Amino acid sequence: MASSLHYLTVQDVLWINLKATRKVHHFSYAKLEEATYYQYAYGESNTLARQAARFVTGFLKMQPFDEGNDATAFIGLLAFLRLNGRCIDLTDEDALAWFGEVEHDRTYAKDAIDAISHPSADHHHDAKPDVRQCILSVLTDYPKSVEELVGRELAIG
Repeated sequence: MASSLHYLTVQDVLWINLKATRKVHHFSYAKLEEATYYQYAYGESNTLARQAARFVTGFLKMQPFDEGNDATAFIGLLAFLRLNGRCIDLTDEDALAWFGEVEHDRTYAKDAIDAISHPSADHHHDAKPDVRQCILSVLTDYPKSVEELVGRELAIG
């Protein structure tokens, strides 16, 4: 793994929530900023699976948006992996069950992330990735899962 990773910004996460839910939601900026920054690690930031696990569990703990937190965390997690040159071996049909297992246990999440992702042969880490394209690719590959995650939160809310 290279010595540095690519990260989603607060603005990227706002856009993810908009694309997932198809509307603008109220959010706590302080919580959104903290939730987004869970991608980073203390010291060297170069342990992708651990940081991805930290991001998804931390984001779900913070719940920065009035709606769409689960879908935003799911999309953000997979986009973060793709930004950093990982291919995802997970079908839309299996994604909800997988996400249900990783969303609340950071230790398990790291192993589960390692199990479904592998380095892309054509990834060039030094090149700046297209963040929006990574996000859109997750939305394209997991439409049923995203829809279900948005609906699940609305049913609970």
